[in-house]
Amino acid sequence: MALGKVSVTAVDTGSGGFTEPERQLIFIGTATENKGTVQYIDQTTDLDDVLGTDESPLKTMVNLASLNAGTNWTCVAIALADGQTWLEAFNNAMDINIVCEGVVVCDALPDQASVNDLIIAVADAENEYARNIFIMGRCAPLGETETWAQFIERFDAMQDGIASDGVMLVPDVWDGWIGVLAGRLCHESQSIADTPMRTASGSIVGFVSLPEDADGVQFNMSHAKALNDARGSVPQIYADYDGIYCSDGMTLAAEGSDFAVIENLRVVNSVKRKVRILAIKKIGNRQLNSMAASIAAHETYFMRPMIDMSKSFILAGVPMPGDVKPPQAGDVTITWLTRTEVAIGILVRPYNCPKSIKAYVALNLTGA
Repeated sequence: MALGKVSVTAVDTGSGGFTEPERQLIFIGTATENKGTVQYIDQTTDLDDVLGTDESPLKTMVNLASLNAGTNWTCVAIALADGQTWLEAFNNAMDINIVCEGVVVCDALPDQASVNDLIIAVADAENEYARNIFIMGRCAPLGETETWAQFIERFDAMQDGIASDGVMLVPDVWDGWIGVLAGRLCHESQSIADTPMRTASGSIVGFVSLPEDADGVQFNMSHAKALNDARGSVPQIYADYDGIYCSDGMTLAAEGSDFAVIENLRVVNSVKRKVRILAIKKIGNRQLNSMAASIAAHETYFMRPMIDMSKSFILAGVPMPGDVKPPQAGDVTITWLTRTEVAIGILVRPYNCPKSIKAYVALNLTGA
């Protein structure tokens, strides 16, 4: 008779949590203190201590972002060393594995050629580090002798002909508008699937009136439309409604792209990060095979990011939607190309979002 034997093995099902870089941005720019260093900042940080008492692009953008972000907001700030470019600082941040969803380049970009560095950085982050990020760069703010027409022409020339869905080129209508926009994208009460246009998030913080150009003309909605048509994210107002708000978060994606607005890119990037981790866990694992039962089980396995992101809750009887809709049958497909190579197709379903509302009012004259 054989001897009794018991063994117990722990099995990793891949159902643990993911590292979440969402709402974590790296701000890179010129400052007067701690040059060449990485600073970790939250709402309690004294920016005078870490970035210097003098004004600087990095300090201005981080301060305005903090004002427009939530209580638990954090970021990473990298003050450029003397002679260092932002791209060198960015590459160093990637090398030391700083986790982020996006990057804000705080010093104004001088010309269209400099926008190409933003595109290169997005591509390098994905190609070398498998990191899906977006980068925000700024067109220099309105000059003292510049009119709105000249400013719009300058911004339009910088973005003309460029296609990159991972880049946001922001016209700095105020000196610091990019910081406001960055903070708004990181507010904890706002989903990554929300547009910065969302008025329920409240008015922007940091500026209370629209700026004027050299001729004394105040920025208005005709200027906002011209910049928005040129793929710029701008402040906007609503007549007889208090506060200053945001336009859509525009990227430099090509015409007709799904990723012309930042919220679409953010939810897809979030799914891509999580699917990559799930896929790594299946390398060399014969549980994923071409049998019908395995394919069905792994379609559910790879649905997990969308299932997690689709969770909603009820507030005062009103459903608050998740980042995406719950996945449906067929949203994940698995195809074996060879005995060792498998292709996985994943469909992400965002919710509709009202960005233009038309209301029609009629009279009932029947006396009823």
